[in-house]
Amino acid sequence: MKLQILYFWVIIVMCFGSDIHAQEILTQNRQAAMQFVQKAEMAKRGGNYNIAIDEYTAAIKTDPNYAEAYMKRALMLQQMGRYEESMIDYNKGIDLNPYSEIYYDQRARLQLLQSDYKGAITDLDQALLLSPYNDRLLDTRAVAQLQTNEFAGALADLNFLIELNPQDTLALLKRAITHMRLNNYEFAAEDINTALELNPYSELVYDVKGLFHLHFNELDLAEEAFNKAIDLNTSFYLAYYNRSVVHKKRGNIDAFMSDLNTAIALNQDFPNAFFNRAIANKLLGNEEAAVEDYSRAIAVKSDFTQALFNRGFSKSMLGDYAESLPDFDRAIESNPTDPTMWNVRANVKAFFGKYREALSDYDQAITLDPDFAEAYYNRGFTRILSYQTIAGCEDLEMSMKLGFWQAEEKMRYFCSGPK
Repeated sequence: MKLQILYFWVIIVMCFGSDIHAQEILTQNRQAAMQFVQKAEMAKRGGNYNIAIDEYTAAIKTDPNYAEAYMKRALMLQQMGRYEESMIDYNKGIDLNPYSEIYYDQRARLQLLQSDYKGAITDLDQALLLSPYNDRLLDTRAVAQLQTNEFAGALADLNFLIELNPQDTLALLKRAITHMRLNNYEFAAEDINTALELNPYSELVYDVKGLFHLHFNELDLAEEAFNKAIDLNTSFYLAYYNRSVVHKKRGNIDAFMSDLNTAIALNQDFPNAFFNRAIANKLLGNEEAAVEDYSRAIAVKSDFTQALFNRGFSKSMLGDYAESLPDFDRAIESNPTDPTMWNVRANVKAFFGKYREALSDYDQAITLDPDFAEAYYNRGFTRILSYQTIAGCEDLEMSMKLGFWQAEEKMRYFCSGPK
């Protein structure tokens, strides 16, 4: 009996002792990893980003279960523009610690940078389950919902924010914008007026007031509000940009261009201003200058689909057909559900005599929009050029039935007239 008792005692001591030893190793590893993180933070503050990455990596190698090290390295990689690597670290950090609203918030912000609004909303939903009264999370989710036209959700979050703080001017302005998107004139006006009472000397409030009048096509009132915003802050580039839209609507191209030039001078990282100036250059017949401005917009925002599409179109107008195709490829990659982009790329391919590839693109355009009359016309003419006369004439007839009058002329010439 004594021998049995001694045996069990030894087993217990051995097991308990091994747990203590493992805990000591874990603690030592975590302590060492924390020291590497501290070194990384110092390097980061000194602007030595690559050294900071190395120190974070050393922390992770020392303690692979240290979630904070992954999250800090993820943020550093994000700031360096290395988004794919950053997302891998965010995912790992959240896998290790799925109970931190801060972690979900950080990953959501990266998703917003990548225009993944749905993914951001999902993470913000989780963060708000953990911290339901966090005004910053509510605000960010409302903005993401506005981007995805989820107006009911945005209104719910903004209403809650305003209930928490009735003097939250920014929340009032965002709610006003939401009501504008829903064409709720009176509700939007009420929120803007409340914001003006709270901040009568805020250029931002007047800018949103200008957007309100612009949305409802009240151009004189819009310009007056933008002028007031500029008077309050002559460096407020958004007000110049927004006022330029008023000038465009009035057909005043010189004033349109002047305000865009000012907005760009004040902020060189504003892709929409370059995009609109490209449009102004195009209206003035400066196609090469338009291409240059589209390029500058794309340099700031690499996935700017409409800028890619427009640059490709402008290049084709200048005769640079081979140079235009990569732009169309990137535009379609960014927005594969837009039938217009497939149709235009097909036109360029058809011009080069790449009929099979062009027909494939026309097929996709028509699949996305079965009533796309111009795509039927283009596919029909391309089929005729590639000796598929019967199928081509059927496409031309369909195009004509959908109201594309140019198809009738081609049918008379190639198909013995419309049926």
